[in-house]
Amino acid sequence: MKYISLTATGLLVTLAFIGCKNDADKEAQVNEATEEVQNVKDSAVTEKERYADAGVDDLGSIEKPAMPDDYSINWDQVDVDPKLKADVDGWKNLKTFSNSVKALDLKEVPQAEIKDYISQLEVEASNLETTIPKSLLTEEVQEDLKDIKEEVADLKAVIAKSGTDKNKIDNQVEELMEAYADLNEELKETVSKNGKTILDDNQ
Repeated sequence: MKYISLTATGLLVTLAFIGCKNDADKEAQVNEATEEVQNVKDSAVTEKERYADAGVDDLGSIEKPAMPDDYSINWDQVDVDPKLKADVDGWKNLKTFSNSVKALDLKEVPQAEIKDYISQLEVEASNLETTIPKSLLTEEVQEDLKDIKEEVADLKAVIAKSGTDKNKIDNQVEELMEAYADLNEELKETVSKNGKTILDDNQ
């Protein structure tokens, strides 16, 4: 009877020891799993921050990079008159035309829509002349606006004559871009305090 009691006690101690060991193993496994979950969470947060910096919203859809409205004007090279620059910044029709020319230059306009797009450019080019702030309306700027209208008309004529001939359209778009660049350069000189850009001073 004593033997049975000792055996039973030994068995209970062994089971308790195994139970403790199992509990310790389970606790270690739980701690390990918790640590893994935390690492995944930390990784997810880092990933979310990285995508947020790259312009990705909470739904995971990647946003297109935003282009500046007046993408051809680099104000860093101009010692600007703040009031005149505010007049350029507030000239909404310049920004509208700038975006349209940018889309044309970057070939974002489908060939099938090119005719309609040129009609839109004609209206926008006319709007430039009628909405320009008086403070920016120098003789040189007026000449550049006239050149832009002429280049848009030439582009329309090229399309009417040649259909959607890519090379001819590209050549005329390049002419329009040069006229537009001239306008932007003239605006920079008009807005600068001394009528010259910093680049002019360095030449």
